[in-house]
Amino acid sequence: MNLIFLFALHLILLHVGESKSLRVIKPNVVALDVDGDPMTQTNPVPLHCGDQFKDVEIHWQKNGQSIDSKGNSINVDIQAMLGGNYTCHDPTGEVLNHTLVLVNPVSFEKAILTQNHNKEFITCQARNYNGIFHCSWKWNPIRNGAVVVFKAFRQGNSSLINCSMNSDNASLTCEEQTCSHSEEITRINLTLVVRNQYRLEEHLRTFFIHDIVKPDKVTITKAEDNEFQWEVPKTWNIPCSYFPLQYEVKVISHRKDCNEMGNHAEVKYINETHYNVISRKRYTFCVRAHDPYTNRVWSDWSQQRVSMNH
Repeated sequence: MNLIFLFALHLILLHVGESKSLRVIKPNVVALDVDGDPMTQTNPVPLHCGDQFKDVEIHWQKNGQSIDSKGNSINVDIQAMLGGNYTCHDPTGEVLNHTLVLVNPVSFEKAILTQNHNKEFITCQARNYNGIFHCSWKWNPIRNGAVVVFKAFRQGNSSLINCSMNSDNASLTCEEQTCSHSEEITRINLTLVVRNQYRLEEHLRTFFIHDIVKPDKVTITKAEDNEFQWEVPKTWNIPCSYFPLQYEVKVISHRKDCNEMGNHAEVKYINETHYNVISRKRYTFCVRAHDPYTNRVWSDWSQQRVSMNH
């Protein structure tokens, strides 16, 4: 099925009452959006087996168990968040069609994914400006979560960005056909719809690529006589004159890690890929990089421990 058509289905809105609505998330999957506390509500949902079965005697099941409703079009009552997989059958028991009904408690706090240290449910990063970015999330360990559907697109552009689920079931890799030298005018919109049993949650993340670019670690190529040199990450865009990097260098006690500051740390911000350390017996040399034009995400530290001067 054409992807644009598939996600156009997401926009279909059927009013089921004053405080709830029914949305087609993707073929054979609908979401019942419920305001207030769904645990105290019973909401009717219309189901349709298919126009091609209008002359067939149709029976229905919910989660494999027969229900009393019969006919091509029926209404079922969804109590609390007890959605389900509804299947319609001919007299021989053959499955003709199915509809998965999920409940989205609009007023409830998100509970299927957990937030990161920035209070976001989805973390996105890019290693450069070549159009590839990665987004990941963490499942709530007490809930058996699953992805229902995902999509990404540029604001003002109806074309979808090509995204695929990674094998860990907790991240996406997306690739946008773009020129790395072009100016970024509009943000990327990412939608991730997840479920736990028949509860649904929709997570949105909006960003510019330049806000999520995190260069790879630099490679220290020389460390002798208190002189250090390093290379631009191999995954970074070239030419470097068009995509410059700024470096933070830090000299700390040999007993400390680069993520620690220390009271007597030597810290400099430079554009060169070399640095001379003021003579000292033992220390740890640290260096990391970021895009100076965005001043956003730093790479992870590269470090070299020096036990004594030569």
